[in-house]
Amino acid sequence: MYFTNSKGYKIYYEDTNTDQRPIIFLHAWGSSHHDFDYCFKNMQGYRKIIYDHRGFGLSDKPNENMSLRHLAEDLKELIEFLKLDNLTIVGYSMGGSVLYKYIEIYGTYRLNSIVLCDITPKITNDNEWKLGIMNGKFTKDDLLDSLAWQFDDMKEAYLNMYYDIDPSLKYKSEKALKRLIDMDLEGNSYYSITSMWFSICYEDFRPILKKIDIPTVLFFASPGSMMTPDTVEYLEEKIENTRTYIFENSTHSFVVNKGRTFSKKLEEYLSKL
Repeated sequence: MYFTNSKGYKIYYEDTNTDQRPIIFLHAWGSSHHDFDYCFKNMQGYRKIIYDHRGFGLSDKPNENMSLRHLAEDLKELIEFLKLDNLTIVGYSMGGSVLYKYIEIYGTYRLNSIVLCDITPKITNDNEWKLGIMNGKFTKDDLLDSLAWQFDDMKEAYLNMYYDIDPSLKYKSEKALKRLIDMDLEGNSYYSITSMWFSICYEDFRPILKKIDIPTVLFFASPGSMMTPDTVEYLEEKIENTRTYIFENSTHSFVVNKGRTFSKKLEEYLSKL
């Protein structure tokens, strides 16, 4: 199904169309609604909505208006289009950044609870902040290098990102990984990928954490998170009323690779809210 946003772009979504408690799932960078296929098919007792951010998957792929602000606006318009309230939003990786941006602009409008999956409030690191990605080593200079690499050779840049997300992949077949990359890139636009990478890395959401006044669940991977364990402790300290679950022996891709466990733990935590 599609809804048309205020800019005229068609946004693809799927909805279980029940009168049960609603959950919206926000997918990761360079991905699509398929990140949450297992949850959508198997979670019981909830109205589940998955969709493709503009620029990704089956949604329109504009050559302008691509930033976290625009994706947060799309989220608000989808919520209003579907007349949702008392809502839980699950933000995975970039989806978590979209959720941060939504809260920065709209507060916790129509939200009941949120789930942040393996995402830090500030991606890049500096002398005062070491809780960004790549275990505190990814700086603004590294961002510029990564952008230059994407403009020069997107597939190689993507492969490098795969290795950064999951170092164990360096021991896998590079040919097989490139086939997976081809599948990812086929459904997305290079402009969307690069522009959103810049937008994600540009933002600093630390000041808005105090605005999160609803129950919050933190799902993080160990030892394969792109952040350090201190990032989780920081979020627990800054956001009131948090619960945390660590996916042991997992990588940043646990939402997809451990869909069954992720779905089970999500149901378990939501039942306690």
